[in-house]
Amino acid sequence: MKNQFKLFLVIISSVFSIAPLLSQPFNIAQDLEFIDNRFYDISLVEENIICLGLAKDRIGNSAFKKQGALVAKYSLSGILLNGMLFTDTVNVDTLDPEFSNFGITWWYGQILPTSDEGYLFTVVSSRSNKVAVKLDSELQEEFRYEYEDSTNQSNFYCLAPVEVEDGYLLYGTAVTLDEYGEPYIRRINSTGETVWLKYYGQENVAEFLEDGAMQGDSVLVLGIGRDIEGVTGGVNVITKVRVSDGEVLESWESPINPEMGWLRELTVLENGDIITYGDQYQGEDENGNRILQPTIARLDSNYQTTWVRTIFKPFRQIIGNEFRELKVVSDGNIVGSGDHYTKIQGEDVTAGWLFKFTPEGDTLWSRSYLPLFEDFNFYTSGSFGRFAELPNGDLVTGGYATGDGDRSCWLVRTNSEGCIGQDSCEYLVHAGQLLPPPAQSELSIFPNPASRHLTVTWPGGAPTGTGQFTLYNMQGQAVWAVTKPSAPEVPLLLPELLPGVYALRVEVEGQAWVERVVVK
Repeated sequence: MKNQFKLFLVIISSVFSIAPLLSQPFNIAQDLEFIDNRFYDISLVEENIICLGLAKDRIGNSAFKKQGALVAKYSLSGILLNGMLFTDTVNVDTLDPEFSNFGITWWYGQILPTSDEGYLFTVVSSRSNKVAVKLDSELQEEFRYEYEDSTNQSNFYCLAPVEVEDGYLLYGTAVTLDEYGEPYIRRINSTGETVWLKYYGQENVAEFLEDGAMQGDSVLVLGIGRDIEGVTGGVNVITKVRVSDGEVLESWESPINPEMGWLRELTVLENGDIITYGDQYQGEDENGNRILQPTIARLDSNYQTTWVRTIFKPFRQIIGNEFRELKVVSDGNIVGSGDHYTKIQGEDVTAGWLFKFTPEGDTLWSRSYLPLFEDFNFYTSGSFGRFAELPNGDLVTGGYATGDGDRSCWLVRTNSEGCIGQDSCEYLVHAGQLLPPPAQSELSIFPNPASRHLTVTWPGGAPTGTGQFTLYNMQGQAVWAVTKPSAPEVPLLLPELLPGVYALRVEVEGQAWVERVVVK
């Protein structure tokens, strides 16, 4: 089935190759020729996509492998331009050089394009310290700074850096000397030195900074989860901080286990309202696994809930369904990027997930994605990190894929509707669920371009059975369908349609064809 899925996508790509290369979406999983290479984060700068990930490189001719931060630069058409591996150089153990490593996961390690056309990324060292690394436009290192503070035991949980005047904000969660997690913000100057460091939690209480988003240029909105002793779950805390000096402007605390769910991601609208993604606690299953319902919600400027919507289906916490970024895009709507556990080609898999909805909570679309490997197997899966929006509204996201060895560096570009092709989103994104075995005999259509009269033919012999003929527009919507007996020639009378390019899908007794149709 996987081969059939890929074959169908190749056919679709060739049929609809009508736009310049730079405008074409893509689905790429590559081996960048490092050991265990994969992406966790992506960002966008000018004409390039920049990816941050993890990889290992062999140390000389030895059996030792050193793990570091992988930074790769791509063109907007998905062509790899440059790739570099940055490794830890502090406290290298000559007997065990693998001991000193850089680490990146979904929870720590993100990259920021900077105003000087360079990049700043964060990683964690094997000493449980955050490290900031500054690169120039050619991915050459300008400085690195490791933060070792006597006020905490580790400070490696970190979110995406934010550029501010004369420096940057680094923020996340530190495990302080009382052994509890505590949210913090560190402001550094342009060479990485700390200007100030402030904590925003309570003593002897476990708190975790889930996400943060800028409100304008001067306020950072922090979304914090706080445990409540003796209770399954906890509360959400939203704290607004002035970025110039780290002072708290206001703070709000939710009820225990609120309807909006345990906060995981947030973004801020122009009017100051906050959109959140969370996990609503539903209890536990027979094995003690928490059951969570993904939710989106909107809070007004007084933190009153305007609406709450459930999305997707409840899941066991050990499986995972989550966004790793929630962001307002250019049309004023909101897109979430991450992964979820879903069914594709009859198999339960973890798939990349993009979800778009309005500020009123109305779902616009939800799409699942898998890497285009030749062989679909038990290990085939994919996960997205953050995403970026191109000036034309296209979306670029990335992460890691599994199922084909080291082809794990995954990069996907879609149009503004989440489609990887210019025909039906339904078949490009969800074809694994819907596509029957591929057709064996040849199909052709004439005239093409057509007005209303169109004929479908099988020069090599028509299949037997009843045919379903469906026409899709470029937005992936079915605009017309008819059922007719199969024959060497099948005449079709189309409705009055706007001139343009369409996709005709023909299915006869388990065989399927898709052809490009131009309506004049």
